[in-house]
Amino acid sequence: MALSKPQLGIQSPIQCQLCERDPKISWKCFECDLLMCCVCKNNIHPKIKTAKEHKIIAIKDIGNSPSVVPSKIDMTIIETYQTKLDQVRELAISSDGLLWIGDGHRKNKIRLLTPHTGLQKVKFEGDKLKVIYSFNTSVYDIAVTLDNDLLIANGEPKLKQIKSGTNKVVDTVYDVPEPSSIHVTRHNKIVVGIPGGKVIVMDHDGNRDKVYGNGHHKDTLFYPWKITSTSNDNIFVVDYNTTENERRVVVLGHKDIINTYSGHAAINIEDNPFTPYDLTTTPSDNVIVVDGRKTLHILNSFGYLVTFINTEDKGITYPFSIGLAKEDKSCMLYIGTFGKIYKLNLIGC
Repeated sequence: MALSKPQLGIQSPIQCQLCERDPKISWKCFECDLLMCCVCKNNIHPKIKTAKEHKIIAIKDIGNSPSVVPSKIDMTIIETYQTKLDQVRELAISSDGLLWIGDGHRKNKIRLLTPHTGLQKVKFEGDKLKVIYSFNTSVYDIAVTLDNDLLIANGEPKLKQIKSGTNKVVDTVYDVPEPSSIHVTRHNKIVVGIPGGKVIVMDHDGNRDKVYGNGHHKDTLFYPWKITSTSNDNIFVVDYNTTENERRVVVLGHKDIINTYSGHAAINIEDNPFTPYDLTTTPSDNVIVVDGRKTLHILNSFGYLVTFINTEDKGITYPFSIGLAKEDKSCMLYIGTFGKIYKLNLIGC
């Protein structure tokens, strides 16, 4: 079935993805990954050949109707910083305003505190970055705790840690097999992704509260690449199917997967597939997903697209990583690319 494409732009409020006219969304088809109005659910969707086998759920049964982001959303570049990394694939912001950045790879035969290593702590000095500490270590993911410590997932059985005010990498109490991704929630829960399709939620002492991904769910996880969460305790996972070389965003509710997002037809056409690399949560509880070509997808707290921003229009190509921090009353967004970090003022999100 050929569908017309909505006009691209910064603001793209959710509407029926079949007729693209009715703003009242009532149904979601999980097989088609489509949001539908009642008319299209009853009259258009049944024309799909395999429609009788599709899983369609009322939006109200998922838990929340898709909402629209406040009317004006935009971002403006404030500063561009050149780093000493080839690619800024890891980015986390500490409470003292300093940044942790990394390219994810250990450099062979390079001593500690040299400029080209896998992990760095940097601070801003005017329009430049000053490296405070460097660590010659492999890094799969990083996250800052509420105590301003840095947690590191590097594939080893235990998460590593750099305590605030120190420059030493030590073991933590978080014992998980081969952690690939890590996130600290607003409630100080530690969420860890494991290759093979598991997400583990732990308390501050390392006790396991919850485990997602037992392999029995039809829409199971593959490789949890990056993680964030919203205030309703939904967990958003960039999930990587390495066999098919496909990525998506999976939303985990209190017990299981409640939604998946695989891009939008107006953005992710054949030569521009959905390639999420990182994601973060805004103060308004929206989730910004970095699509590695040139797009930021903004989802609500249940994983529905509410708008998108073309980063290429802002002069930013191939974004890899993202972080967000409050400065006074402003919301600052940091985006890592090939060797650069962009600092932007985010408005309306």
